[in-house]
Amino acid sequence: MNNNTIGRVKAKHGTFHFCHYDEFIGLSIREYGEYSELELKTILKFINEGDIVFDIGANIGCFSVPMARKVGSNGKVFSFEPQPFINKLLKKNIQENGLNNVKVMSEGLGAKNEILELDDFDYSTVGNFGGISFLGRNNQKYVKKKTNKKHSIRFMTLDRFIDIEQCNFLKIDVELMELNVLKGAKNFIKKFRPIIWIENHREYPNFLNKYLLNIGYKPFWATTMLYNPNNYFVNDNNYYLNSATINTLAMPKEKDTSLVDHDWFNEIVDEYTEPLNALTK
Repeated sequence: MNNNTIGRVKAKHGTFHFCHYDEFIGLSIREYGEYSELELKTILKFINEGDIVFDIGANIGCFSVPMARKVGSNGKVFSFEPQPFINKLLKKNIQENGLNNVKVMSEGLGAKNEILELDDFDYSTVGNFGGISFLGRNNQKYVKKKTNKKHSIRFMTLDRFIDIEQCNFLKIDVELMELNVLKGAKNFIKKFRPIIWIENHREYPNFLNKYLLNIGYKPFWATTMLYNPNNYFVNDNNYYLNSATINTLAMPKEKDTSLVDHDWFNEIVDEYTEPLNALTK
């Protein structure tokens, strides 16, 4: 790995080491001093001081770091990132920002305990490293392989964490494995009933939304534009054009939903409900 591969920037939420050749997260933190800030700003409204948060699919920690600051010393963030190279950057970012309330995990989460293989990708060539998937995707459309070597990555279920004190918020962004994570968390979710923020792909019938409805959650579409016109570095170059992140915010039916802004969150009533509005600023 050459020295030009990794950059370092003093960004909105702290100091971040990032991959220069990452055309989404790396580009954003370098050019804007933030990543998906409109999404993050919305997420933080649902997190409180003292909460225990799981960031599943944390990448370099663009969300884990501000989450950790929000929950404070009485809270905790469990931060999962199974790509070995990206996990090293995540650990570096947590350490450099002096966050003692984050536990970085190198395992992946899924529907069962297993070992999955990951190609040896070349992080010194341009790619979307946040788009790498362990399930149902040709990763070479997004990134190039460096060698024919394989990395063996341990996967486990969220139910393995059933003995922790509490869980208030789950953020899940795992590139097509979102439903697998939920299926491996049946007892965990039943016990803690956390708020869930989960990446969702616009496919109908939408089995992810159907699953959330069936386990007693009230889901809402939450669509946010990737480009923030009020970004930290005041950069008016919109490299993302009209690209947006599409997620489902799932609230336990028994919880207060007054924080849900119905002007742009639209409630999901079945597996065919489509998103309507996007948050642009």
